[in-house]
Amino acid sequence: MAKLSAVAALLAALLLIGNATAYRRESGESCSEQLQQQQFLNHCQMHLRQQCSNVSNTSDESKQFQLCCRQLKQMDRGCRCDGLNMMMRELMREEQGQQQIQEMMQMAQNLPNQCNMKPRRCEMEMLSFRS
Repeated sequence: MAKLSAVAALLAALLLIGNATAYRRESGESCSEQLQQQQFLNHCQMHLRQQCSNVSNTSDESKQFQLCCRQLKQMDRGCRCDGLNMMMRELMREEQGQQQIQEMMQMAQNLPNQCNMKPRRCEMEMLSFRS
């Protein structure tokens, strides 16, 4: 009987170790890997571009915003701000106007709050502009 309980305890320990390893694998992705899985927050990029453009399409803006929030939600809480900063660096390479980039940065830092997530606000890294 003692051998049976020892085997049961060993199996339980192995099961716990297996679950802990699986959890680490799921949550152990780097922020850049998570950002890549969320397609570099492409819906957040589109949402910010729409907000900064003069052309308004309310239904499309709402859809992009919802998809942006979904992408942010799929990222770990600790990676959201890093992801938004990486997204802004990518946008900076593509966009031409410094004023538009600064406007997007201000909006991007409040996206988690608008999506009702934590952290509420992300500090955007100071990005240098190319001349």
